[in-house]
Amino acid sequence: MKRIDVHAHAFPPRYRKTLERGLDGPSPIRKIWEWDEDRYLQELDQWGIQRQVLSLSHAYEYFKDVPTAVDLCRIANDEYAEICARRPDRFRMFALIPLIDAERACEELERVKTLPGFSGIALATHIRGKVLDDPAFADFFDVADRLHPVIFLHPLGRPLPAEWSRYRLEHLIGLPVDTTFALSRLALSGFLDRYPNLRLIAAHVGGTLPYLAPRIERAYREGTGKQKPSFYFKNFFYDTSGPTHEAILACVAKMFGPEKIVFGTDYPFGLGQEGMQYIEHAIWTAEHSGLSEAELNQIFSQNARDGLSIAD
Repeated sequence: MKRIDVHAHAFPPRYRKTLERGLDGPSPIRKIWEWDEDRYLQELDQWGIQRQVLSLSHAYEYFKDVPTAVDLCRIANDEYAEICARRPDRFRMFALIPLIDAERACEELERVKTLPGFSGIALATHIRGKVLDDPAFADFFDVADRLHPVIFLHPLGRPLPAEWSRYRLEHLIGLPVDTTFALSRLALSGFLDRYPNLRLIAAHVGGTLPYLAPRIERAYREGTGKQKPSFYFKNFFYDTSGPTHEAILACVAKMFGPEKIVFGTDYPFGLGQEGMQYIEHAIWTAEHSGLSEAELNQIFSQNARDGLSIAD
């Protein structure tokens, strides 16, 4: 069964060195996460993955000003394009966009859309604290909507009470909650009515959205969306990545349809941990979800091809 991985990260060398030069503290990129093309290809072959879409997680955390953001985006996107041009049979990319400035973000989107391997863009669930439906970003999303891109939406941490940092709860609970918050804002604010052509992937099976969707539905009267939140939630795509449970995939398939689930691994995160690494776990979770072989084929590759235009 063919597999297309829509949620994988890569930290190529020029991007990593540029990022690290601007940091006051230690690098957030562990040695085991550094880009090694041979190792990536070996992992893809080992787990039967035909194609992997590369993106950068948490990059918006380091966009301290517009010049830094533009520089990091251009370097990362150019390196990704080189990788994709070298191995078009195995790699695609979700480009990084400097959305802290809408004008520069539009310029970069226009530039990257013709680069080798371009399959969409990666955005954080908030832009340095600003919600995606903030009017400051309207000009960018006007352009994006005309281009009909895939938007891979990845959570980004935000300041939380000090108690959350104990036991890493700001990461383990905070990130999926931020995904849920962002998706709910998009559904309730009228954002998705203004920009109907955007195709959104919600990372990590949508955070906590599958469990909270009925509660969020109750905010419909307070919102400005034309439809109830559940209407928009059924239009999102949800990837299989993260430490999740097989019953959650079955839940998402029942609530939103198996045609809205795409295979994602969060590679190279999870390398070196005890038990299953993330790629193995993502495959195991899907295969033990109780879904049919036809539905698994949708999840592993067909939905990425048909719904997101990512060819295998």
